[in-house]
Amino acid sequence: MYKRQDVDGEDMIYLWNGDNVPTETVYTENDNNYFDDPDFRPYMTVYDVPEGVDVKGAMLVSPGGAFLFRSEITEGSNVAEAFAKLGYVSFVVHYRIDPYTEEESGIDIARAIRYVRYYADDYGISRNNINVVGFSAGGIANGHAVLEFGDNINGTVLDDSYTPDEIDEVNATPNAVIMAYSFYGRLSVADLNSSTFEDFDLPPTFYVYGTEDHFYSQFNSQVDLLNSLDKNIESIVLDNYPHGFGASGDWIDDVDSWLMSL
Repeated sequence: MYKRQDVDGEDMIYLWNGDNVPTETVYTENDNNYFDDPDFRPYMTVYDVPEGVDVKGAMLVSPGGAFLFRSEITEGSNVAEAFAKLGYVSFVVHYRIDPYTEEESGIDIARAIRYVRYYADDYGISRNNINVVGFSAGGIANGHAVLEFGDNINGTVLDDSYTPDEIDEVNATPNAVIMAYSFYGRLSVADLNSSTFEDFDLPPTFYVYGTEDHFYSQFNSQVDLLNSLDKNIESIVLDNYPHGFGASGDWIDDVDSWLMSL
C-alpha cells in the first residue's frame, strides 16, 4: 500500500454533503491494496494568499499518482503554496482514486470547481478566474471534468440516486487548464481524436512537460492536434526534465504570465 503523506492547509472542505455522493463503484473494505479507506470523503485543503499580496484568482491543484495514490506534497501542497504566493487562492483537490473510476475522480474535480465558483465572493476572487492545474493522473482527471462534467452536468449522469443541490446550479467549466506532464485522455493514453475537440469549446490550456518524460511524444502530438484545430493552447518544454518534477523548473511563473494575458 502507498504511504500516505501528511498535508496541512489553512482549511479543509468536504466536496459533497454527507452520503449524497454520485458513485458507481461499490467499495466496502480495504484489504491494504487501496490508498483510501471506504469512509474516505473527497475534500479540498485551502492555501490562502499571503497578507499584502493582491488576489488574482483561484487555482485548483489535482495531484497525480496513476489513480493509485495522490502525490499530495510534491504535486499538491508545494504547488498550492507557490501559486498562493503569486496571488491565487489555491485548493488541493483530494479526489477519489482506485478502486473508483476515472469518471468518479473527474466528477469530484467538477464539484470542486463548482464549490469554489459558488463561494467565490467569500474568497475575494472572480467567478471568471477559476483555474485548474493537474499533474499526470490529476491532469487526466481534470480533463474528465472539462470534457464530461462541465457546464451544468451534475452527479445524476453517474448515479441516478444523487440529489442535486444549489451548488450544482453553478457552471463547472474552469476558465483555464494547466496540464503538467498530462493530457486530455485516459491513464497513459492521450486522446488524439480530432472529433473529441473540434466542436468543443475547450478552455485555454497550458502544457508543461519535459523532454525526458516517457509520455513526451504523446504530449507533443496532443499539442500539435489542438493547435491545428485553432484551440487556445500554450506549451513549454523543459529540457532534460523527467516525469514528476512538480513545482520545480520555474514554469509556475510562466503560467502566471499566461493567465494574466488571457
